[in-house]
Amino acid sequence: MNYLRLLAVCSLVLSSCQDTVDLDPLDESPVVESTVRPPPILGGTLTLTDDGMAIAADPDRDLIHIVDLDAREVRHTIALAPGDQPHRIALGSDGRAHVVLRGSGSIATIDPVAGTVAARHAVCPEPRGIAFHDVDSSLYVACAGGSLLHLTEGGAVLERRELEPDLRDVIIVGDEVKVSLFRSATILGLDGSRIEVPSSTDFIPHVAWRTWVTESGEIAMLHQVASTAEVPIDPEPGDLPEGGSPYGGGSSCDLGLVAAAITTFSADASITTPLLGSNLTVDAAFSSDGWVAMAVPGATRPEDRVESKRRGRETLDFGPVSPRASSVRVDRPDQPTCGSFDENDYGQVTAVAYAPGGGLIMQSREPAQILVMDSGPGGPFDTIPLKGEARFDTGHEIFHRATDSGLSCASCHPEGTDDGHVWDFADLGPRRTQALDVGLADTAPYHWDGDMADFDVLMAEVLAHRMGGKRQSPKRGESFTRWMFEQQRPAVAVGIDDPTLAAAGEGLFVSYGCATCHDGPAFGGQRTERIAGVAKQVPSLRRISLHPPYMHDGRAQTLEAAIRDMIATTRPTAAPDSDVDAIAAYLRQL
Repeated sequence: MNYLRLLAVCSLVLSSCQDTVDLDPLDESPVVESTVRPPPILGGTLTLTDDGMAIAADPDRDLIHIVDLDAREVRHTIALAPGDQPHRIALGSDGRAHVVLRGSGSIATIDPVAGTVAARHAVCPEPRGIAFHDVDSSLYVACAGGSLLHLTEGGAVLERRELEPDLRDVIIVGDEVKVSLFRSATILGLDGSRIEVPSSTDFIPHVAWRTWVTESGEIAMLHQVASTAEVPIDPEPGDLPEGGSPYGGGSSCDLGLVAAAITTFSADASITTPLLGSNLTVDAAFSSDGWVAMAVPGATRPEDRVESKRRGRETLDFGPVSPRASSVRVDRPDQPTCGSFDENDYGQVTAVAYAPGGGLIMQSREPAQILVMDSGPGGPFDTIPLKGEARFDTGHEIFHRATDSGLSCASCHPEGTDDGHVWDFADLGPRRTQALDVGLADTAPYHWDGDMADFDVLMAEVLAHRMGGKRQSPKRGESFTRWMFEQQRPAVAVGIDDPTLAAAGEGLFVSYGCATCHDGPAFGGQRTERIAGVAKQVPSLRRISLHPPYMHDGRAQTLEAAIRDMIATTRPTAAPDSDVDAIAAYLRQL
């Protein structure tokens, strides 16, 4: 029986439900909303210099921190413009640091000694990755729309290449420049080569949170793996895993639906190691003596855990409360264990790095601080507070905090968007994860079938019932909804060789009737329509180039294929390739 229907039946016929216990307790914690509501976690905002300094970007507060690790003190706090969202950092020549500003489409050149912004340069709508090339003292900047910019260190454009949308990290391997793709966990070479993480029958690799070059010259990628198994929605209570939910969990050794993994690529092989118990891992670093440190900001805290789901209809098994799950995990990359039992409270760590001497440096977003651990895992550490207002926020916390299934909203919606995965749901069939960064206000109902009237229903059914989290009080639910509605990024404007093509595509988009359903500021998302006899929610087309595969079941791998599919479904005749190409060029600008 559907979870919401079960609650209704129990409220009407109480005597028939006396043996049924509410398995999704209510979270009535006070609502806290930051004065500036923080963006989704990006991860990997920390870089170390050879002279013992840490440069930490703070996208929550639009700050850059220069920290002296030996003296354990902050040398400078550099304020950027509101909404800059500093992220990746590349060390350049003469001690300068170049920082990607994702929110403003720029890069900032920092003078760490003076503690000033030496220069700013506009580059593209959403820059993500950056690398400094020692050979010619130049910069490479990867943009979400697929542009790779080759710049002088002073910011002048030397070359612009159009690769694939969804670029993430730039790495320099020897003298070769390579770029990762975020959702597909693929590495592109400028010569057209591709390096992909091997799939298995059980899991598909995706969501490359960070890609870097190791000391030995190998490429390492921290990414997620998604299950290919059928996903239950409403199993019988006896079918639930002990301490888990319909979406899995219940054991730190259970990979669940989504898990973290690290793949290393050498000249002749690749090795993928799942990281058990490390859900929502957003950054990682290797030590010189064989350890891997991981930032796990969604780690469950004891006060957030829900009592174990019962295994039968007559008895409950609450079990012992798990030890505090640290937001930092240190493990052996070749032989990972089933979870971290380090009970130290490091805050919400989102970035990690190893110093040349072997010490582990960690950056916590909330509270804002740098932590220095000179000894081994779980040893003593020093805390260096960073400046800036608190950014704890109820909506942000609900989105990132792991549930009993080991999942958080961010597990399938990294960076507040989507993972590009197509799930096989029991009784529903394949459903592609929907994007959240397209502006969700006024786009109800939700989900592909339009079966969830508002966020209250969505949170009760998905977050609480399926994922094993707590139901949220009305005030907390409202705060989460407001935070979600703020998650909207600008168009990525994919580069095209012929600007007139997109202009022609706009007219064709209207003439083919696409604008009838894909209307409004989000180009859709506001109604449920029957397509080929089946009711489906009309998706928004904003940032559509970043969200393959397309259609509710992911059957169209390219935007052109999706356009042909829709035209064939809604019109008596097919469209010529020239019209399809023009419409696709227009959509890639949204």
